[in-house]
Amino acid sequence: MYDVIILGAGPAGVSASLYSASRGLKTLVIEKGNRVGGTINNVSNITHYAGYPSGESGEKLIDIWEKQLLDSGVKLVKDTVTGVSLKEEIKVVSCQENSYEGKCVIIATGTTQNIPKIKGEEKLIEKHLHNNSFKYAKNYKNAVVIGGSDGASKEAIYISKYVNHVDVLVLGDHIECVNEFSTQIKNIDNITVHLSSQLISIDGKDNIEKLNIENKTTNKNYTIENDNIGIFYYIGSSPNTDLFKELDKIKGYLKVDEHMQTSIEGVYAIGDVRVKQVRQISTAVSDGAIAAIEASKYILT
Repeated sequence: MYDVIILGAGPAGVSASLYSASRGLKTLVIEKGNRVGGTINNVSNITHYAGYPSGESGEKLIDIWEKQLLDSGVKLVKDTVTGVSLKEEIKVVSCQENSYEGKCVIIATGTTQNIPKIKGEEKLIEKHLHNNSFKYAKNYKNAVVIGGSDGASKEAIYISKYVNHVDVLVLGDHIECVNEFSTQIKNIDNITVHLSSQLISIDGKDNIEKLNIENKTTNKNYTIENDNIGIFYYIGSSPNTDLFKELDKIKGYLKVDEHMQTSIEGVYAIGDVRVKQVRQISTAVSDGAIAAIEASKYILT
């Protein structure tokens, strides 16, 4: 029996685990990935996070979090959650390997990146479609980045250091990123931004050599041809909430109050998985601290 079971070890889950352990609570963290960090595993470099040097890799931050988590004394289990029972006083979390009971559950399951639908040879798309530029950018001579957000813009800047040319495909009529990134993109010679553009299909043999693109404003198609093209996508994400049928949601995201409590007492939701306006590392860490503190109050009263 655990005091607190935390589902997910991204920024929110790690933060919650540290605060939970500091209050003497018997804490279990369940993470399905090989490492803690959640989506930070797919980020080339960290920006705008207080106390951490801008431009440092996500992997270095993950190393710090992993050590902190293990040093705190919490139990970390690598497993996949397959079901939950949350309405009773004792909560049950079922995984592929084992089942666990706890007085509180903190849900930090995050989101999963949406994958673009692209026509072409399936094996070729699977081989050269990525969401991790830090791991794969160096494998290509040229690259296409799909998306116009802060994340897409930051990764395009990173990728431009390793390839001959980066084409950024933005579905809307303008790129939606902070001034810091938009200014850099304008001043980088090997980045071209294509507005109102959607990748329809790809062609090639062993590598992607041709991209067929539709301009959504003119409804006309055009092509980009280059050697050894890698495709990197950053087109938003969907919450990992399918298991939590007992909880109230808004557009798939878990509804919480200011204490991070869901519609069931003793069950909290934090980070990107919950309804919120801003999804950043800093806000996820804040959520985790709040939820753990509130969970300790719930258990000790």
